[in-house]
Amino acid sequence: MKIKPSILITIVVLVILIVLAIIFNGYKKPGTSTGQEKTSIAKEIYGISGTIEEIRQNTLTANALILLEDPTKQPISKKVNVSINDETKIYKLEFPDPENLTQEQIENGVQPKETKLSLSDLKKGDTIDIRTGENVSGNIKNNTSFTASVINVVE
Repeated sequence: MKIKPSILITIVVLVILIVLAIIFNGYKKPGTSTGQEKTSIAKEIYGISGTIEEIRQNTLTANALILLEDPTKQPISKKVNVSINDETKIYKLEFPDPENLTQEQIENGVQPKETKLSLSDLKKGDTIDIRTGENVSGNIKNNTSFTASVINVVE
């Protein structure tokens, strides 16, 4: 059976068009992801941990780890702005060296040494834990500041 040259050319052109359509329409294999899926942060957030990036009068910016709605996913890193008022308590927490703990301390648990600080004691690069009295998930989603109840500098 012989195929006419015009039919053969038509078939080749159709195959080329189909291949191009697949390429330009972003053919995606099943089970692959584009990496552009939207990550949703947790619906309730009352505290964050991170590192101080900038300190201004009564505010600080921290690069914080934000928990996601799906607890099996890794937290995301996000800059947050935190307001500090007269009610905000600031402490430095110092944990004992684990290699120097006694058996009694290991069995009963060890509390960190807590030292009261002021805003002027904070510095860029400090590792902090921020607690709030309200759910700040919306503030974090909308990039608006929130007021800290307690800031712990962790050493």
